[in-house]
Amino acid sequence: MNKGTIITDAISYIEELQKNVDQLSDQLLKMEATCVKDEKTNFDKNDAENEMKIKPEIEVIHINGTKLWIKIVLEKKRGIITRLMEIMSALGFDLIDTSITTSKGAVLVAFSAEGIHVGVPDAAQIKEFLFKTINNI
Repeated sequence: MNKGTIITDAISYIEELQKNVDQLSDQLLKMEATCVKDEKTNFDKNDAENEMKIKPEIEVIHINGTKLWIKIVLEKKRGIITRLMEIMSALGFDLIDTSITTSKGAVLVAFSAEGIHVGVPDAAQIKEFLFKTINNI
């Protein structure tokens, strides 16, 4: 091999590498364009999911004395029932009869609660407090 053939081989090898770089750059651009389209689709899906989220429904009925009947429908989340029970205990209620049902991402919690203390807050106040607390969970 002489110097001329070595230089010619080196030039052709560099040209091949340049073609490979161009092809890979084009592939990368196509992949990035696809990712951007997928992200836009995911944002649309997230918007639709947010619109379809279950809005909390709370019903509080004063039975008698310090007893209340409470029904709550909310979105199923990890630890939501435990947190709800902690809230009721913090408010000073013993849960007497509890029923929990889940279906298609929703949770229905119905329970009777008896106030530990003599003065029980108004049902409307409890409902408002539960709404605020559940929205923060």
